[in-house]
Amino acid sequence: DPSFHLLSTAGVCRTDEQNKGNFDEDWGMSYMACHDKALYATYFTGFEYAVEGKKSRCKLFKGPILSTLPVGGARCYKKASKTELGPQQAALEGGGGGGE
Repeated sequence: DPSFHLLSTAGVCRTDEQNKGNFDEDWGMSYMACHDKALYATYFTGFEYAVEGKKSRCKLFKGPILSTLPVGGARCYKKASKTELGPQQAALEGGGGGGE
């Protein structure tokens, strides 16, 4: 998936030392729903997806993801920049929400 960089296959995302208040958290969301929500909302910088037993957790980050912390069962994804995505994907992300 060129839209995101996988930062850790076994770790949670970290933004700053406190890591408070700069993400939305949804429980019971599928990986694809979490991915798509992070992709299409321009204010999200990436997402973390974790499965704990039978529960899944999606964290959608609003601040820059600076590092990861090793935690089993979690994956951290950072949104690629517009220059990394290329002009076609950047146009899709930067679009103003009008027609086709």
